[in-house]
Amino acid sequence: MNIKQAKEYYELGVLTEFSALRDPLTPRGWLLVVSGKDERSWTLKTALGKDKVFASLDTLIGEVEDISGRVSSLTIRSES
Repeated sequence: MNIKQAKEYYELGVLTEFSALRDPLTPRGWLLVVSGKDERSWTLKTALGKDKVFASLDTLIGEVEDISGRVSSLTIRSES
């Protein structure tokens, strides 16, 4: 899903959650996963259709703000 689609889906109420996941292919990189109704999820993609990798969480949160208008909280979960 590209950013334009994510904005449209958010405005339609289809998207319900945003998640930041470590990119297994890029050291210290982050992926933005958007989840929607019916337990569907998509990784945010570039214009060329590749996974959009964020170098920092600040940049990733900025992208979420661009899609949704604001970020009110952030939860961090560590898995063992």
